[in-house]
Amino acid sequence: MRRIVLYYACGVFAAAQLGKFAALSPLIARELHLGLAAMAALTSLLEVCGALLGGVAGHWLPRLGLRRGLSLAVLSLAAGSAAAAFAQDVTTIALARLLESLGYLIVVVAAPVLIAHAAHGQRQAAAMALWSTFVPVGMAVGAWAYANAAGGVGWRTAQALSVAGGVLLWLGLRTLPAEPESSEDDEHRHPGRTGLLLWALVASFGAYAIAEVGLLALLPSLLTQGGMSLGAAGSWTAMAALANVPASAFGAWLLRRHGARSTTIAVAMGCSLLLSGLCFLGVMRDGGATSMQAPLAVMINLCSGVFPSLVFALLPLAAGSKERLSLASGRLTQFGASGALLGPPLMGAVVEQGGWSAAGGLSLLLSVAAVPMALLAWRRLHRGQ
Repeated sequence: MRRIVLYYACGVFAAAQLGKFAALSPLIARELHLGLAAMAALTSLLEVCGALLGGVAGHWLPRLGLRRGLSLAVLSLAAGSAAAAFAQDVTTIALARLLESLGYLIVVVAAPVLIAHAAHGQRQAAAMALWSTFVPVGMAVGAWAYANAAGGVGWRTAQALSVAGGVLLWLGLRTLPAEPESSEDDEHRHPGRTGLLLWALVASFGAYAIAEVGLLALLPSLLTQGGMSLGAAGSWTAMAALANVPASAFGAWLLRRHGARSTTIAVAMGCSLLLSGLCFLGVMRDGGATSMQAPLAVMINLCSGVFPSLVFALLPLAAGSKERLSLASGRLTQFGASGALLGPPLMGAVVEQGGWSAAGGLSLLLSVAAVPMALLAWRRLHRGQ
């Protein structure tokens, strides 16, 4: 249990670097004279390594050693934050952010594999469902902690939270007793088990990520345009993100009660995506009332949040073996990070060209498109292919 908690804490710490930049952006932009576009680009840099190198990391990390990689990753996040604290221009900030991006990539590939190795039986599905909450929990913790710290000591000194967090996690990982890790990551040694199953699963997750991250990125702008204060819009956005947590708990309950291969899981995946897709039409629409849009945004995540918890729980089964799990995690990271990178600019461009209702329609299409891919993955898993 201690291993699982520590590996999960590494994920929350990594995701907190997303919330950190959201909280510190106004202060950084003011001091370094950066525009909104530059700050948005710097924020998204955390996902760049995942989008470009997720599959590569999944292939090579077992050779380095997953826990050794995780230890280096938290130090990389700490070092990137330390470098950012002394940055005097946008180039230095960008390089520091890329260093954080490398650490983030390794954490999100290695930690779920280590969690899956540490848990067994029905505990594994529940542990993977817990892992699926690391982004909303980390973003919420990061935004709160760094905003309060920066208000008292400034944005540069606030980076010390990341330095301290990285060092403490590194020390915690070093105290864990050694455990055997397989270095056999060649997918050709386990032919025929995954293939289409894994690709369908990660592709459905990528489509979900485009719509989900696009919503959370644009929700404050949507609500403020409707007359809501910035503070209230930020609070609703935080509540929407955290709604993934009870949704993931429900997904874990379904897995424990019915098992990953049951028809109930297939129904839950489809309903999660379709119900949230319909809610997008009510949230992202021209002329909507914020009093309805904001609660519906929370409802989207209460519905859609079940889906990623089930995806992560199915990942070890889709991988087919412990040796392939790191590669599967890398592919899932690559599709998820690509969706997170593509979502905000894509939805923003659609809003500029066709209005909010067009973005809502696109979000519904993405949610619907994810359903057959997810069900194909479940069906092949159910048949044992």
